Amino acid sequence: MKRDLDLIREIMLVLEDEMEYGKNFTSDKLFEIMQNKTLSLAKLTYHIGLLVEGNFIRAKELKTYSDGSIFTINTITSEGQDFLDTIRQKDTWEIVKENAVKIGGFTLPLIVELGKDYLKKQIGLIGL
Repeated sequence: MKRDLDLIREIMLVLEDEMEYGKNFTSDKLFEIMQNKTLSLAKLTYHIGLLVEGNFIRAKELKTYSDGSIFTINTITSEGQDFLDTIRQKDTWEIVKENAVKIGGFTLPLIVELGKDYLKKQIGLIGL
């Protein structure tokens, strides 16, 4: 399965909006919120796993009998918050994503760094 950067962004934005501090959030609930015709539970679960591996969220994985997984998402990490800060604005996200695709072989931490660099340039342009 290929990594879908737009889906990763969408997952993080939904978690930021929907999660309550101290309360767990399941991948099933996330699927219900995000459900559309093109999103499968397997694809969502795979991308949640990528966010866990990238240390953007903390979650526990429970393997199910049907060869799937259910995640219980505990929190968005500091790295996840940094990611959100760099991709929240749609225009910033499109520029960061475009640069990441040009580079090829990108990682989620690299996308955070690209976003930080872009934001630093923007701050320099407005004289802060």
